[in-house]
Amino acid sequence: MLIRRTGVARSRYTALLTGVAMAAAVVIPGVAASPASAASAVAVTVNATTGLGAVPDNGIGLNTAVYDGNMNDAAAPGLIKAAGIDAMRYPGGSYSDIYNWQTNVATGGYDAPNTSFTDFMGTAKAAGAHPIITTNYGTGTPALAASWVQNANVTNNYGIQYWEVGNEVYGNGTYGANWEADSHCTDSSGKPIPSGSYPNQTYNCGPSVYASGLLNYISAMKAVSPSIHVCAVLTTPGFWPDNVTNATTSPQSWNQTVLTALGSKTDCVIVHYYPAYTGMSVAQMLATPTAISGIVSTLKSEITQYAGVNPANVPIVVTETNNTIANDTQPGALFAADMYMSWLENGVTNVDWWDQHNGPGTPSVIDGAQDYGDGGMFSSGGNGSGVTEPPLDTPFASYHGVQMLAKLAAPGDQMVGAASGNALVRVHAVRRADGSLSVLIDNEDPTNSYTANLAYNGFTPAGSPTVYTLANNAGTITSATQSSASSVTVAPYTLTVVQVPGSGGGVATAPSPPGQPVASNLASSTSSNTSGTATLTWSASTPGTYPVANYRVYQLAGGGGSTLVASPTATTLDLSGLTVGASYSYDVVAVDTHGNVSLPSGPVTFTVPPPADASCAVHYAVSNSWPGGFGATITLTNLSTTPINGWTLTFTWPAAGEGISSGWNGTWTQSGQNVTVANASWNSTIAANGGTVGLGFNGTDTGQYPAPAAFYINGNVCSNN
Repeated sequence: MLIRRTGVARSRYTALLTGVAMAAAVVIPGVAASPASAASAVAVTVNATTGLGAVPDNGIGLNTAVYDGNMNDAAAPGLIKAAGIDAMRYPGGSYSDIYNWQTNVATGGYDAPNTSFTDFMGTAKAAGAHPIITTNYGTGTPALAASWVQNANVTNNYGIQYWEVGNEVYGNGTYGANWEADSHCTDSSGKPIPSGSYPNQTYNCGPSVYASGLLNYISAMKAVSPSIHVCAVLTTPGFWPDNVTNATTSPQSWNQTVLTALGSKTDCVIVHYYPAYTGMSVAQMLATPTAISGIVSTLKSEITQYAGVNPANVPIVVTETNNTIANDTQPGALFAADMYMSWLENGVTNVDWWDQHNGPGTPSVIDGAQDYGDGGMFSSGGNGSGVTEPPLDTPFASYHGVQMLAKLAAPGDQMVGAASGNALVRVHAVRRADGSLSVLIDNEDPTNSYTANLAYNGFTPAGSPTVYTLANNAGTITSATQSSASSVTVAPYTLTVVQVPGSGGGVATAPSPPGQPVASNLASSTSSNTSGTATLTWSASTPGTYPVANYRVYQLAGGGGSTLVASPTATTLDLSGLTVGASYSYDVVAVDTHGNVSLPSGPVTFTVPPPADASCAVHYAVSNSWPGGFGATITLTNLSTTPINGWTLTFTWPAAGEGISSGWNGTWTQSGQNVTVANASWNSTIAANGGTVGLGFNGTDTGQYPAPAAFYINGNVCSNN
């Protein structure tokens, strides 16, 4: 389910890699590449001794849905197996919370024929895919879930390991948006709130209710099969409604509330990942996987902080993901390959594409190719807005992107560090079980070819590489053998896998991610707008094969970039020159004595406070709220010894969706996120020594309405009170 997705501060995996790059270029047959002489060179370095973990045996997953009458088509098992898809999620998104597995009925929804659990298992077994099951939390019971575990793992010995309790449960009205059925939501009289209504914040359906119910599900399901993982639904860090609260039913964030309640019973966690949003360009969408390392690090930090357990023992499962832009053309393939590998390299157990068949949406033309707006991996053969899809079960680009991963790696192979000298050329690498090396090169540039000069650390090529290529909007993967392992030319919008025979040393373990930084000593002065200071402190990284040499602290930019600000050997850093009222995000990586780099810590975000000794003060308070809007009052106080004769208040909204719809006691204007209020004729003077003026407004929002960080009267920054 897609709703109000927002961007996150992005991190990166940075590897210090060494090696000698040689210059012989090879053009792959069958690819419409520019001549090698016209292709720009890009350095691709692989550290074959820096281990990022083994490829899971259920890492590449696909969603199925009981309303899809083509779920169990005769062609399905072969297609799924041929792509290397080794997990299948059932019974499908929000339907999970209205579906009774015993009766094969989704109350209030549509069940297609031949989509029962037994039917699904027939396809999953034929495809060799591990089932991921979402039990009915919304309208079900712990007993119903336990009976499903009994049937699957005791009666039929399916050995299903991952069981999710509910779908996007936070979409039950807790935060204003209500698309997920949840019979636990009741009004003050105990009457259930119907799905699709918008209960106000006094209704009883917040994260504490879910956590209490989840504990009952865990107890009932593990009583039947103790070794299973029963997974809690969490919000994805940086995406709505992460860190959204309401005073009555959710005074702390969803994740904090759920994980604190679960404590030592935190056994597995679920997030969904839909990074694209309306208005995002294809290029921006393709860059979104750079955020994944930060998302995972934040989840692990939350598990440690709130549940008090070792996150290494808590699987993270991404049971829904899709790019939602350029679904069916080559960008969908590029995104899928990069996205799956980014999650797996960061230690996620399973990632499930939404979905098998989704149906046509709004068609468009992407870089000259027809896109059907269909989020499925396979065509439904339908017609959307007058554009007819290819025949039923024709694979779309996302399928071919996943199929390329089967050329890159097999379950059990070791993912290793890789880096590119060009942000548009994304790379991933794997040490195969036979000692060879595979490199995935993802050219996300729609117009330029690149000659990737391959350099290796800890690996010696020996023999002729095999090169697999998915050309732009190609329906098949081509292969060729070449003599050189030192370079390859990749055409625009292509996926390339180079399988390099050879040998090398053992795979070293990189340091663990440092602890999530904590910001302290936040302060500023009236001397300048860049007088802010802060101190970052983090817990030390655990060494891997080699000792930790130092840390690297990066400032994260909202557009996905990052800037190295310092490389301390200690676990603390003082910051200065920060802008008053501005928000900053930082993360930290550890580097060992051999240059192996850890995954990043979870990011810390803080806002530099206004000075406490300013000559004015502003009090801002939200007085009420409703779906899509809120009201607030503002009090201006003059702390100086002289009156203010004529005033202009200025501030900036932290969230882009916030706005002024009407205001009083001043003339209100807004430009972008900047708000200006000029005094009215009757309140132009603010008396000295504590004189005040009150004003207020009604505003609009898109689900979040954080308070402005800093207020200025006549250009002078004020204290917050």
